[in-house]
Amino acid sequence: MLTFSVANIASRLRAMPMVPITLAFICGIVLSSHFTAHWALWLVLSLLSMVVARGYRAVALAAVFAFGGFVFALNHRQLLPQNRELHLVVKVTEQSRDYGRYNTNAADVLLCNHRRCRAKVRIACDSTLVPRQGDVIALSGVVRPFTASNDSYAQSMYRQGFSGRVTVRRSAVESYTPARRESLHSRAVERLMSLTEKSEGRDVALSVTLGARTLSASQTERNYSLGGASHLLAVSGLHVGLLFALLNLLLFPLIFLWRGNILRAIAATALVWLYVALCGWPTSAIRAAVMFSVLQLSYLSKSRHMAENSLCSTAFVMLAFDPYMLFELSFQLSFTAVVAILFVARPVTALIRCGGVAKGAVDMTAISTASVLATAPIVSHSFGVVSLLSIVTTPLALLSSQLIIVLNIASLLLPRSVAQITAQSAAWCGSVQNSIVENVVCLGFGYAQYRIGEMTETLCYVALALLVLLSFGFRWPRSER
Repeated sequence: MLTFSVANIASRLRAMPMVPITLAFICGIVLSSHFTAHWALWLVLSLLSMVVARGYRAVALAAVFAFGGFVFALNHRQLLPQNRELHLVVKVTEQSRDYGRYNTNAADVLLCNHRRCRAKVRIACDSTLVPRQGDVIALSGVVRPFTASNDSYAQSMYRQGFSGRVTVRRSAVESYTPARRESLHSRAVERLMSLTEKSEGRDVALSVTLGARTLSASQTERNYSLGGASHLLAVSGLHVGLLFALLNLLLFPLIFLWRGNILRAIAATALVWLYVALCGWPTSAIRAAVMFSVLQLSYLSKSRHMAENSLCSTAFVMLAFDPYMLFELSFQLSFTAVVAILFVARPVTALIRCGGVAKGAVDMTAISTASVLATAPIVSHSFGVVSLLSIVTTPLALLSSQLIIVLNIASLLLPRSVAQITAQSAAWCGSVQNSIVENVVCLGFGYAQYRIGEMTETLCYVALALLVLLSFGFRWPRSER
């Protein structure tokens, strides 16, 4: 019989110490982002709490909370004056997003009016100028506010530390210093592009495998958005997770060697980081690689709650390094999805007793449903779309995405004559994936154009956190497990 006890909640939290610590740290960052205070004040509060915290768990969490505010205040980004002519030196920090007539990039401002500064802007260039990650541009331009047609987008950009947007024209560019192109990512993209002709299938295959933003068909991106499958078009924790599972399967024979588990963990971790390098070190992939590296090592441990502690430890370290990451959409989506899988989907699948193909179908359904429902408030607030179609499109597209990744990686390793066949097969799989998403969207139901407010979004996650916390109190007696 299922029983409930408050003591169960306390014991569960003691087994996962990084969960309350990370939540307190995040709350400190959020509060510091809304109320401006000098970093010294947050540091004093944190030190005072640490002094008093001997034996008091609540005070220790208060110290972590104040430390979160200190980290955000210490990394505070300047806001450049808007609607004024400025001399800027910027460094492009992400791959270009192609919109046909123009492309956009995020860029760090190195100099403003010949003075060093710590700021960020989004730059928009016409089709004659396509900056790439690492390029340094000196220009004269005006920082404009983000468009008012989408308030949630503007608020998100300002919260991430962006000062505004700058339109870059060739006539205003004073100097242009391209970054070195001999990176693994650029060489991998160039090889795959040279093996096949341009098509939507090839562009999707490149996006799925290496995160290359060559897709310019707005209708295709819209179909993926309505179908709840936009996350498939950029390298994220999902793609690293697919590779992680595949590598552990392929390296399984190593466990029969002496110290085979250790050898498999080291080999799988090294190959995951090699894949991140191939993708150009995107933030979402780095975050996922850290998480799965810790998870890989946790397989060598007997700790029951290692995965939950690993996830929160990863989030804590990454936010301590860059607290503005908390307000990035990719971080919010990937972190929320993994939390839903660990705290919602996994307990549900543990209660359902079945085996074989039925077990795989139940696990996939539970994981997809938990991820979609948990991320729905973020997607609605950010994109104005509520889509439950991801429960259908994600499992179907996962099969094609995994095949695309395998074929394209094989194309990078095989001789050119054979690589052309595998690369064309990957492009064909990309076309099939597009057709799957398009046909599901054409059904005309399962999604709606609706945008929720920030307060509603916050209340949704407070309610979800309370439900998860309440679930910690339920336990099956050992004799009935």
